[in-house]
Amino acid sequence: MRRRSIVWSLLLIAGMAWGAGSRAWAKIQFDVFPGYDTTARAGAWYPVGVEIFNDGPGFNGIVELDAGQGPVRIPLELPTNTRKRFSVPLFNPSRNFLSVDGRLFDDRGKLREEQTAKRVTVQGWEVPLLGALPGSFAGAPGFPEVTQQQAGWQPRVARLQPELFPDSPVALEGLNSLYLNTARALELKEPQVRALQAWVHGGGQLIVAVDQPADVNATPWLRALMPATLEGVAEAPVGAALQDWVRSGVWDPQFAYKAVDPLSGGVLRSGGSRRRREAGPSDPFGARAPDSAVAAAPIPILKLRLRDGQVALGTSEQPLMVEAPRGRGQVVLLAFNPEREPLKSWTQRPWFFARLADVPPTLLASEERQFFGGRGLDSVFGAMIETRQVRKLPVGFLLLLLLAYLVVIGPFDQWWLKRINRPMLTWITFPIYVALFSGLIYVIGYKLRAGVTEWNELHIVDVLPQGDGSRAALRGWSFGSLYSPANDTYPLGSDLPVATLRGEFRGLWGVSGDPARMNTTVRAQGFDAEMFVPVWSSAMAVSDWEDAGDAPLVARALGGSRLELQNASGRPLGPVWILTGDRWVQIPELPSGATREVEVSEGRGGTTGELVGSWDGRFQAAISQREDTFGGGERLPIDDWAQASVAASLPSTLQSPNGSYVWPAGFDLSPLLRRGDSVVLAWLPDTTLEPALNRFQAARSRKGTLIRLAVPPAP
Repeated sequence: MRRRSIVWSLLLIAGMAWGAGSRAWAKIQFDVFPGYDTTARAGAWYPVGVEIFNDGPGFNGIVELDAGQGPVRIPLELPTNTRKRFSVPLFNPSRNFLSVDGRLFDDRGKLREEQTAKRVTVQGWEVPLLGALPGSFAGAPGFPEVTQQQAGWQPRVARLQPELFPDSPVALEGLNSLYLNTARALELKEPQVRALQAWVHGGGQLIVAVDQPADVNATPWLRALMPATLEGVAEAPVGAALQDWVRSGVWDPQFAYKAVDPLSGGVLRSGGSRRRREAGPSDPFGARAPDSAVAAAPIPILKLRLRDGQVALGTSEQPLMVEAPRGRGQVVLLAFNPEREPLKSWTQRPWFFARLADVPPTLLASEERQFFGGRGLDSVFGAMIETRQVRKLPVGFLLLLLLAYLVVIGPFDQWWLKRINRPMLTWITFPIYVALFSGLIYVIGYKLRAGVTEWNELHIVDVLPQGDGSRAALRGWSFGSLYSPANDTYPLGSDLPVATLRGEFRGLWGVSGDPARMNTTVRAQGFDAEMFVPVWSSAMAVSDWEDAGDAPLVARALGGSRLELQNASGRPLGPVWILTGDRWVQIPELPSGATREVEVSEGRGGTTGELVGSWDGRFQAAISQREDTFGGGERLPIDDWAQASVAASLPSTLQSPNGSYVWPAGFDLSPLLRRGDSVVLAWLPDTTLEPALNRFQAARSRKGTLIRLAVPPAP
């Protein structure tokens, strides 16, 4: 009996030891990496990388990420002994503070692991942010260190990891430029490559340094992006030319994601010509002292043969830097590797990268500055699509009603009860007054705000032609406004390959946030979401998305200021605006399938400033009134969706003393006009190119789409 007891004790101890070992063995590794090297731009998207390693029993999990704008959930399978890495875009509406919480749940809702309060440094909306995939840690590019009281005003280089490089082009839109060493290009997976290509064609600046010529020749997607072919390596003392270019070279790159100049708050610089920096003590670039060690040293130089690019530095016989437009973006190919000596130790190296990314000189001076910020451009579209069922109570009427209430429950009640000699009845009259005034307020609120469910949706769609132009990548913003007559939750969704959802971004001036509360579930393609809207109020949702398909609008330059337009949308388009330089013309309609030649010249149409200039005051007034909790003036609805959307497409021309705007990356079409492209804006009434976001029936609804197409000049 004693022997049996000992055996059972040993078995129990062994079982407990095995269980403890099993629990230790089954521990889950869960890591969250928010931002670009813990940096995110204010008013822009940023990636959140997640890495999970499960060496225990497999289970179905849900990763929940929350940065204060509503949780985003990603369902995934976690088999035994698997490691998964992925990246999800989140939106940053703050200019000061950003923190991300990450949690891992199993399919029964049990919390398995969490990482909370992951702080992210917020970069100013106007301040350049360069992403970097260098060949080595020591070779990473950098910007000059400038003493600033606010970290967000320091131009920053964010070092990225190939393993967690975003696979969504939307997640990359917080970057202005990206430095890529070809050695790291080989490590990118196909979804990451597609995201990088879409980001470049959408408006990013890609700076390429070649580690080995074979890296480019053996990588088809990278070779296709290059503006020149590689033909061997030679050595030459070109350090003096590089230093002269940093000090006073001609360089004004035009790409859609280029940071605005904080000195002007985003206002367009006059003219479209390139500018030369003048050397001098007041200019931080021109004041750089030459580095004699680099000036005389031989530097390995790639022999480049131009394909479709132009020489930005050097000569046609020995180009040192070649650039070319790619869609709305730009590719810059360096004929030298800045990660190798002697350039690796070059004292002007940070200034070279600042010059290359076109960092405004005002950001490289050590002086105190404040964020410009501004109102979010979302609010302009919100003023267009917001319901007209809601009327706001004037402040004066509200104060009068409050005064009447105080008079009734105070002096009037005392006078009347004293007159009838029944002061004790105040215990009855007071509740009656409260009930009567509560009922009156409810009736007033019902008359002002009661209505039916309404969903209005406006799409802005950029057409990025591919091949002969009949096919295109489509980059879109869907603005949806929902009015709810009751406290209710409404389903939203999208099945597009790349689609995100966020609330309305109202700006960086401390304005109140969006009342909508959204829970979003990310799918392999698209998302499902639920949006709660309080009774008698409206809320706005914005979806940033990308798709590909047949081009709805095809255009080509015929030379001079003539363009040929073809409507391939299957529906009549109109009106249609054509902008070239600072001139524009309008045609009332372009029938389905029709082809038409249009000329933009003096004496026709007008100037771009005249086209959009009158809208700034209307936009500012409509936004201000929309932000007011109570009314107090005449409503200023924006009912002309078509022309208002055209004006909002050029936000940098709308800047005025009334205030500035903050717009999504690539939304402003002004850089395309400045680099010589023509822009076609065609209105598609009463419909959308892509399915609407709402997954519910609305008693009232209105839709519309503005199609935007940039046309390069004829060769």
